[in-house]
Amino acid sequence: MLRSSPNPLGLNLKNLSRRLHTRYSVTTSLFIIGLCSSGNSDAISKPYDADAQVIMKDGLPCFFAPMANEKPPKFGQTIKVHINRGQTVWHIDEEHGTEQVPSNIDRCVKYGTTWRTGATIKEPAPLQDGVPYIADIGSTARFRVTFCLSRTAQGEQLLTKWKDGGYMCTDEPLNAADKPSIWQRMFGK
Repeated sequence: MLRSSPNPLGLNLKNLSRRLHTRYSVTTSLFIIGLCSSGNSDAISKPYDADAQVIMKDGLPCFFAPMANEKPPKFGQTIKVHINRGQTVWHIDEEHGTEQVPSNIDRCVKYGTTWRTGATIKEPAPLQDGVPYIADIGSTARFRVTFCLSRTAQGEQLLTKWKDGGYMCTDEPLNAADKPSIWQRMFGK
């Protein structure tokens, strides 16, 4: 019969082994669960609450957030437009909460205008064609829309979609209303 070597520290090696195995198993399981859930982009929350909208009105982008009525304002309102991964090109703010987030097309706020009770934090810079932009609307960037500006064959400005995660713009119209009609595509007017 074989004898095991004496345990100089007086440890119960069987219990120690069992505890280490349990800790290792739990840690490994949590790690695997974390890896599985992190691959699903739906599991990660967006940095904003809901999508906003932008339309062309009088030749300028005009912003509104259809869900704004469902989510009451927090500490005042703001509209901030910036280049994707870049500088702010326009920022207005109203810190008192008296100005409501524009919630429909009729109340949209055109690029470069101000609220009557607010302050202009950053004067509007000219928007460039082919540059990916983000507009954050509402306190703490609660509503967001991404867009680009482009031109039709006739030179009219058009809102278009992003491509490649916002590094480039497409020629695809952002909104159904911005799509040229068959007549415009065939005859140019």
